[in-house]
Amino acid sequence: MSEIVLTARDLTRHYDVSRGLFKPHATVRALNGVSFELEAGKTLAVVGESGCGKSTLARALTLIEEPSSGSLKIAGQEVTGATKAQRKQLRKDVQMVFQSPYASLNPRQKVGDQLGEPLLINTNLSAAERREKVQAMMAQVGLRPEHYQRYPHMFSGGQRQRIALARAMMLQPKVLVADEPTSALDVSIQAQVLNLFMDLQQEFNTGYVFISHNLAVVRHVADTVLVMYLGRPAEMGPKEEIYNRPLHPYTQALLSATPTIHPDPSKPKIKIVGELPNPLNPPSGCAFHKRCPYATERCAVEVPELRWVDNRQVACHYAEQFVA
Repeated sequence: MSEIVLTARDLTRHYDVSRGLFKPHATVRALNGVSFELEAGKTLAVVGESGCGKSTLARALTLIEEPSSGSLKIAGQEVTGATKAQRKQLRKDVQMVFQSPYASLNPRQKVGDQLGEPLLINTNLSAAERREKVQAMMAQVGLRPEHYQRYPHMFSGGQRQRIALARAMMLQPKVLVADEPTSALDVSIQAQVLNLFMDLQQEFNTGYVFISHNLAVVRHVADTVLVMYLGRPAEMGPKEEIYNRPLHPYTQALLSATPTIHPDPSKPKIKIVGELPNPLNPPSGCAFHKRCPYATERCAVEVPELRWVDNRQVACHYAEQFVA
């Protein structure tokens, strides 16, 4: 059995928000009970609309923010309650590639120095050894030796994302969290960068948490898919199960809206009406019930629990009805 490199159990992240003068503070449940396991060399894709909690999950997994409650283990070691020294050690095992390759690199620092910085902070390697490792990683991501002395503004968006990926992989982390890493790139470049992600994963056996709203991209990279809605998991299971037979109405609607080269005319188009609810005042019962074409009175009052149905977990009272 493969090594489990990341374990989340009922992970939550709540924010207190001021609603103005003389009004009580409100709580935004940006992340509200997310659980999963990630194996080395596998990819968990997290999908959903803007505001569903994807980026909050990314910040919690990379220790940028402390979870409000729940358990998070990196390579078997519990993060919650860890000392400052322990958290510093754990940070080496989980790295992040951000959405914008233009904002994530320091414009005043040469590329070689940025790639060498993780080694400078976390290892005792000499300057010559660090340079050698940086140049080896640059070659792996398709950058030439002369790029070592250049600044980020001298590169295209695709090249900058290669640099960001190289920097994240310098310490050979057990987990890499990628937050929409191709959404800022031209479509022609996206496939190259995605293939590079997969090549590096195969070489270093890294577990990926791949966050995206692009379901076509997710199908290319994922092993397991986690569909989120308003901070909670709606459906989670193997990629092929989710894509071939989605059981949650929200998942069905997302896949129905995804453009395909060969659309299936026999599959009905499902449209989501309305906007994502206000997270300060979420609906009662199932958070999706006001937009769901199959909602009943039960959906308005009873929160559906995440349960196993047909080889995946789904939070819908009527999931069995969609099993073909």
